[in-house]
Amino acid sequence: MKRILFYIMISLTFFGCNFTILDLTTVYSQFTKDDLSYLHYNKDTLISVGQNIEYKDTITYLRNDTDSIHVKIETKIDSYFDNPWIQKIKEISGSSSMYFNKSTGFRYANIQVSRDGNGGGYPVRFFEVSAYGTWGFSKQYLYNDTIQLDTALVQGKIYQNVYKFYPPLEGKTDIRLIYFAKKYGYIKIEKLDGTKIERIDTGK
Repeated sequence: MKRILFYIMISLTFFGCNFTILDLTTVYSQFTKDDLSYLHYNKDTLISVGQNIEYKDTITYLRNDTDSIHVKIETKIDSYFDNPWIQKIKEISGSSSMYFNKSTGFRYANIQVSRDGNGGGYPVRFFEVSAYGTWGFSKQYLYNDTIQLDTALVQGKIYQNVYKFYPPLEGKTDIRLIYFAKKYGYIKIEKLDGTKIERIDTGK
């Protein structure tokens, strides 16, 4: 009888510890100011407590040096559990997406940033651009990737901290180059046939 009581006490202690682990207070991963500079968002700081955020705006581009086009952009930021059974840490993810009119020759441009909850969080950045009638281009950077940023002159404005992508010509994409500037997003996209869009600085 004593042995049975002993095993019952051990079992209760074990399950009690497990329940304590599962009931830990949720920890929310946070975007840094640098993380937010990749997204089209009207604030440069954010405290996440699990809320879903949506922000919509319009960006103006010049197509082929002649036509001004206004493109809607939507930013979404949310938190999610990567593995709630192991730890109550919510990772954070955000994306800014633009969809173009088919007459422009382009389909969409997207940037996604995420940060996990491991040891304070590691950032991941994912760039994606697509044109009609061809495969798109995508590039992912992990937290430990070495990145060489540059400057770019687009429509009379000099942009700093610019990612420059030049998809290989032997690939399946018709996209020749992509310029992405932190705090401004996609500032220039050009196809092999010369079709291009360049961001017009409106002070936003």
